[in-house]
Amino acid sequence: MDYEKKELEKLIFKFKEINKLLFLELSDFYDINFKDENSDIVDDVDGDFSKIKFNSFKISSVNINNPVIAAPMAGISDNTYRIFAKYPGCSLTFSEMVTSYGLIYNHAKSFEITKLTDYEKPCAIQIFGNDANVIAEAASLIEENADIIDINMGCPVPKVLKTKSGGYLLNEPETIGKIIKKVKRKIKKPVTVKLRIGWDENKINILGIAKIAEGEGVDAISVHGRTVKQGYSGKADYEYIKKVKSIVNIPVIASGDIDNLNKAKWVMEYTGCDGLMIGRAARGNPWIFLQLLLGLLVSNNNLNIKNYNVKKNIILKKNQYTLLKFANSGEANDFTNGSEANDSLVNLRFLISNNLKADYMLLYLKFLILFKGEGKAVKEFRKILGWAFKGKKDISSIKHEFFKINTFEDAAKILKNLKCS
Repeated sequence: MDYEKKELEKLIFKFKEINKLLFLELSDFYDINFKDENSDIVDDVDGDFSKIKFNSFKISSVNINNPVIAAPMAGISDNTYRIFAKYPGCSLTFSEMVTSYGLIYNHAKSFEITKLTDYEKPCAIQIFGNDANVIAEAASLIEENADIIDINMGCPVPKVLKTKSGGYLLNEPETIGKIIKKVKRKIKKPVTVKLRIGWDENKINILGIAKIAEGEGVDAISVHGRTVKQGYSGKADYEYIKKVKSIVNIPVIASGDIDNLNKAKWVMEYTGCDGLMIGRAARGNPWIFLQLLLGLLVSNNNLNIKNYNVKKNIILKKNQYTLLKFANSGEANDFTNGSEANDSLVNLRFLISNNLKADYMLLYLKFLILFKGEGKAVKEFRKILGWAFKGKKDISSIKHEFFKINTFEDAAKILKNLKCS
């Protein structure tokens, strides 16, 4: 990882400052009025909202400050993404999935994925494979840099399944047990697993696998509420996540379709899970972490920062869609049968002004360039920019310009125009 540490520090400072502006913009929507003695709340966290302690829990020795967690996503969860997840409030980040064989055979690309900065931690490095000895050895090679070693046992991507890795392992509960046992004996850092509820609708075996994993000493379990065969089609089934939580005594993190506050609040209450894993909803939408965290805090009417409580006066605005009204109503939407929330919060991204989005995205590109160089960074940025401004009025008329971005200056010009439109 070739970058200037001093330049990274400068960018982190700028990022913390823009996060303070993000907080102020969101707190205006939530209409949170803090008591005068606590008006310096933004300074207390210094632009790093992952410091906020709310429903904290531990994964072995690792403190997880709040329930909002960034899911690992191939081709997305790089250093920049993790920084932009952590500072808006994410309590735990993940690396992209890396092959255990790549680490064993010292492939440069595999090790590049595992390189972290202190600004992304706590961070779990996620590995995959099908051989217990190989996975354990790979884990030992990267243990020093990771806070947690996570083993993927749920990936539905065909090329992963062909290697009998990822979600394929759900067909072999005994192999899952062997892998966890080997890794736990090999390393000292916490070990977690990411699972799905089963191979297909006729083979839903998450409850048995969860007990095997716990029995072999795994420190936490993440469960995506779909089968492997479903991929990302259909709806996540939270009923099985609830059942897993009821039979194990380790943290359980819920995953799948958590893209708005109503669902986040409901999933936590319904399943009793310890954490919420946010994945596809965060693509080009890093502010979702702070939106969800603030919403959960407001709905619970307390905020823990530096071990003291900040009580809030909450005023609901007339003529405004407000998550506070829903969050405090106790209404329970039945997401298990696929129904959706009947409010504006599915579109959380629209709560952020275009001006702030543009500034946020320009800084995102600066981070990408620092870590990857301008040529590679601007190409990756094209899709990220598309995600960030998805749904903006008249965006189709200028979206084609995103794919012509070849330099930082090209991106800066487009973002300037977006601020003006």
